[in-house]
Amino acid sequence: MTKETGFKDIVTQRLYLRRLQSIDAETFYIHRSDPQVNKYQCWRPLSIEEIHAFINRQKELLPDTPDTWFQLAICDSQSGTMLGDCGLHFLDKNSYQAEIGFTIYPPYQGHGYAAETVKAMMGYLFSELGKHRVFADVDPRNTPSVRVLERVGLRKEAHFRKSFWFDNEWVDDVIYALLAEEWLKKV
Repeated sequence: MTKETGFKDIVTQRLYLRRLQSIDAETFYIHRSDPQVNKYQCWRPLSIEEIHAFINRQKELLPDTPDTWFQLAICDSQSGTMLGDCGLHFLDKNSYQAEIGFTIYPPYQGHGYAAETVKAMMGYLFSELGKHRVFADVDPRNTPSVRVLERVGLRKEAHFRKSFWFDNEWVDDVIYALLAEEWLKKV
C-alpha cells in the first residue's frame, strides 16, 4: 500500500483487483450499460462521460471511507484484460462491517473468476481492514451470483419479500454474510 493511493492491488492466483483507471472507461461503460450485465444492478451509466467522472472520483477515494463504494477492476494476471469489476461498500464511520458486489463480464463468466474475486475481497476486508462481518445484498432471481456466494461459504441470513423498489416493481432482497471468525476457519 502506498501513501498516495492508500491501496495496494489485491492479487490472487489468476487475478488482480486494482483501482479503476481512465483506460478502463470504455470497457467499463460497454459492459455496465449492457442490459444483460446490469439486469440486477441499481447503477446503470447513461454515458461514457458519467463513467469518466466516476473513475475520476474513485482515484481520490481511500479504502474504508464511510458511506462509499470503492470500485475495482478485476483483471487477468497474465494478459491484464479487464474481466469485470467489483466493489467494497464501506458503511458508517468506525464500522466493522462492509458490503461486497461483483460483476464478471459475459465473455468471462463460467470460469470461476467471480468466486476467486469474492474470496479475494473477503480476505482483504477481514485480514487487511479488520472487518468483523462482510455481507452481500442480492436479488434471489440472480441465481449465478447466489451460487457464487454460497460456493465461497457465505450464509443466507435473510430473505426480505418485496422489500426493494427496483425497475418500477417491488422485488425480493436476500442478504448473505460471513463473520471474520467463520472466514478464518475456512482459510
